[in-house]
Amino acid sequence: MSIITELYGDFKFIIGYRTRVMKAQKKLNAQAPRVGNLAPDFTLTDSRGEETITLSQFRGQKPVVLIFGSFT
Repeated sequence: MSIITELYGDFKFIIGYRTRVMKAQKKLNAQAPRVGNLAPDFTLTDSRGEETITLSQFRGQKPVVLIFGSFT
């Protein structure tokens, strides 16, 4: 197989992959909250697993900051 044939095959793969990624990104962007809109309601369990907390409990009361990560 010639180098041109290999490069052409690689190029077709990259273009196909990029097209699939762009479609997925477009779908995710359509689902993302917009600036100024209310955040969707959700429920999480506290770090001890004892209590559930729902975002809407705080609506209109105080700002909420979510931090995801490991603090070890």
